[in-house]
Amino acid sequence: MARYGAMWLEIAAEQYVHLPLSSREQVDARLEQLLEDPRHPHASYDRRTDQWTTTYGDGAGLLVYAVVHEHQRVVILRLV
Repeated sequence: MARYGAMWLEIAAEQYVHLPLSSREQVDARLEQLLEDPRHPHASYDRRTDQWTTTYGDGAGLLVYAVVHEHQRVVILRLV
């Protein structure tokens, strides 16, 4: 399977830059996994919203994203 690319929505990018460095590193580690396989075993899909969620930092935070398979993109929607 080809590697996916990441696309950040403005609100998610702003949330990311305001995280402490250790949290950004945790997000980066999870994102690397998602770019290899957006249907990562630790991710949940909500058919109603067509969005995925996964945790980062051993459950310290939540990453909300969408997957556009046709363009091989993972769209980062929000960090909680």
